[in-house]
Amino acid sequence: MAHPQSPQPDRKRPRLELEADPDEKPFVNHPTLYFDDGNLILGAGRTLFCVHKSLLSKHSTVLHDLLERPHSRFRGLTHVEMEETAEEVEALVNVIYDGLRIEVQELTVETFPTLANILRMATKYKITHPCEDIVARIRAEWPATLAQHDVKE
Repeated sequence: MAHPQSPQPDRKRPRLELEADPDEKPFVNHPTLYFDDGNLILGAGRTLFCVHKSLLSKHSTVLHDLLERPHSRFRGLTHVEMEETAEEVEALVNVIYDGLRIEVQELTVETFPTLANILRMATKYKITHPCEDIVARIRAEWPATLAQHDVKE
């Protein structure tokens, strides 16, 4: 007589389906500030900057002290997750790599946000030369008193 097969309990764990957000993108290397010979990865959101630790440390005591602490590793390099946005980190790193020069031709309402990012980041990370240049430029182009403005005209 044939025995009806008793149902076997499923011995496999149920598969957990992780719902992936179709709009979510993996890490993206910054198009101009991800150097193949860099030895430090700065993360800002999903953007990665592969830069040179010695160059950042040379121009900023704050970054120097930050980079002396132990950090995780990513892609075989020291990885520091920054609290700033990718745009702010880009502004900071560009200033350091451009020899602490500010490349904004004209101070306008359109260019001011870029200068404000640079000023904020340079102040936070104690990189004095760009701060002094930006403040001097703002004072020269946007005088604080009417008399100074009239002289400028």
